[in-house]
Amino acid sequence: MGLIPDILNKQAIIVLDSAMGTELEARGADISLPLWSARALFEIPDTVRQIHIDNIDAGADIITANTFRTQRRTFEKANYSYKGLNFADSARELTTAAVDLAKEAVMITHDEVLVAGSIAALEDCYKPELAPDTDTLCTEHYEHVLNLTDAGADLLLPETMNNIREISAVLNQIHKTGNEYMISMICRNNKELLSGELIKDAVNIIEKFSPAAIMVNCIHPSMAEGIITTLKSLTGRPIGVYANVGGAEHEKGKRFELDVSPAGYLDYAMKWKRMGAVIIGGCCGTNPEYISKLSILKN
Repeated sequence: MGLIPDILNKQAIIVLDSAMGTELEARGADISLPLWSARALFEIPDTVRQIHIDNIDAGADIITANTFRTQRRTFEKANYSYKGLNFADSARELTTAAVDLAKEAVMITHDEVLVAGSIAALEDCYKPELAPDTDTLCTEHYEHVLNLTDAGADLLLPETMNNIREISAVLNQIHKTGNEYMISMICRNNKELLSGELIKDAVNIIEKFSPAAIMVNCIHPSMAEGIITTLKSLTGRPIGVYANVGGAEHEKGKRFELDVSPAGYLDYAMKWKRMGAVIIGGCCGTNPEYISKLSILKN
């Protein structure tokens, strides 16, 4: 049947976990670019594991391994070599370490929780114009997909996908492995991806690859209702949302500033559930307290 349909046969919604990068920052970690959250894997792995544990304890059904920035490209940009390895091997080792930390959290909590392997846009998620050429997209995403597969992620999660060319490239690579996956896009409004391309054109491509769910993330919660309406008109697959609860300008050294409380986020999420969203979690700025609030939606 598949992992996602199996959970949805047992409960009303699937609860995803909260953000990793901004929560690491809140706990005192260095998340400066280009390494972002990947730095924590070799500097403070215990904190990464604890964030996973806290999300599981809060009621998450799926936790996302800290692999958002463990691609080879990241380590090349940072000129960082893990234990003297080359950039490709550094990517493989730290991707494995991230999945292992998530799986350790599942073992420690003794919960039946799935581990998703995060696949981010190769360049800046907020700048779709920076996406590399198609051959590069295919080559580098395939490396990351294989690393996640070999590490033992239960399913894959290409997320914050901002343009159709990269969506097509990453799904082609996932298709080669046969992994179950969900995909999540970042949109500028209820009709367009961040790139300005139409959501309906993106969904037409996505549908060809039979995802377990189609979602939107890294948007303000106030935007989600319109996008849910659009997605519901375009697909019969499970729909999901995990939104931001504030903003930051990390390049200018500003910390993330919250503007939606856990209770306020739950109010949004209750509307999303009524509209037909069946997978709900949290993106930038959210923490396990937000997930704890969402857990009541499972009934």
